[in-house]
Amino acid sequence: MPEGPEVECVKRSLKQVIGKKIRKIKLTELSQKYQKYQNKQSFFDKLNGCRLKEIERIGKFLIFKFDREEVVLNHLGMSGNWILLKNKSQALPSHSKVLIEFDIFPNIVFDDMRNFGQFKIYHNYEMVLQHKPIQKMGIDGLLAVFPLNEFLAKIGKNNYSNREIGSVLLDQKLVAGIGNIYKSESLALAKINPTRLVRTLTLEERKKLGNSISKILHKAVESMGSTFNSFRNPDGNEGSGQIWHKVYGKQDEKCKECGNEITRIVQNKRSTFYCHKCQI
Repeated sequence: MPEGPEVECVKRSLKQVIGKKIRKIKLTELSQKYQKYQNKQSFFDKLNGCRLKEIERIGKFLIFKFDREEVVLNHLGMSGNWILLKNKSQALPSHSKVLIEFDIFPNIVFDDMRNFGQFKIYHNYEMVLQHKPIQKMGIDGLLAVFPLNEFLAKIGKNNYSNREIGSVLLDQKLVAGIGNIYKSESLALAKINPTRLVRTLTLEERKKLGNSISKILHKAVESMGSTFNSFRNPDGNEGSGQIWHKVYGKQDEKCKECGNEITRIVQNKRSTFYCHKCQI
């Protein structure tokens, strides 16, 4: 599933379509097999002729802004991605759901194999901010300066006290944009065992974790994301984050620091990878 850094990379890769005039937004024939896209074409038709002014990221959401009040909220879901179509001869990908045609190429298409992606048109930006997942969004882990004091205050709340830190880091109300990959990598960098209860973490460990989260998320963006299975950037290139991962997806491989085998556990039905010798 694309996490915050991958969504940020998609946003940055789409900057070349900012300022372009939309000729038409088309819901594909395939999209009409799914109820959430049915009878929605007329809503998207309202945006024909507009210019795309900005694409904003909030957590794992993308917000498309135009030269009119309406905005489109998009979530990539488990396997969704935007792809640049650079000319007429380039075929639509197999699982295309939404095609945006501009007055000049490139066009962009939303491809979503597992069909968990989300689209919704709001009358204005203020209404988007009232969308409950956004309203409850925690710290943006990709801020240029990570707000460590805010992180310490949030993680110190009673509702986290008796929960395992490996599960807590997936709560988007704490830090937005963290998923299985960067949860595991942040804990590995901070040398914290994911099964530790939050109340057992010292102040110094909490500070180290906050700083590690920021470092890992920014490093992932610099690597243009991590590619496992389906994720590609809109230009079709894979991310390279997986090259430097210490633990994620490395079950039974040897830890590069101590030689111990990497362990995989399941926390709240989600995989976590760690070295139980390095992470205490």
